[in-house]
Amino acid sequence: MDRNIVIILFCFGFSMMLLDSVCNAYSGLIPADPDNPGKCIHHGDTLKLGINPGNAPCQRLTCNEDGSILIEGCGKLYLANCNKGERIHVNKPYPDCCQLKYKCKKPDGTPFYIERDALDASNRNENTT
Repeated sequence: MDRNIVIILFCFGFSMMLLDSVCNAYSGLIPADPDNPGKCIHHGDTLKLGINPGNAPCQRLTCNEDGSILIEGCGKLYLANCNKGERIHVNKPYPDCCQLKYKCKKPDGTPFYIERDALDASNRNENTT
């Protein structure tokens, strides 16, 4: 299969996942480019072997020896009666940037704040919509 088609299908699937997300974490593998064996090419840039910073807001790219690229990141949790959440450690690398702070409202309207880690699997069932 043509690498461009694989990338387009990956991006489409990834986009659909984000649109329908109660998203804690995600990962995906971009296959090696047969035209550039042993090189990891991402959006026209050649990555160094091993861990590389990914796209904002919180992502990591791992360049494998075969030229494939593992993408890992965290989204945001969607909690009932809370705002969309803000990253606490915006400038830290993945996974440290996955910590989120939410402003929520009690049934009487009183605000309160909570912190959650988007990578923590136990948050998947907690008050998500």
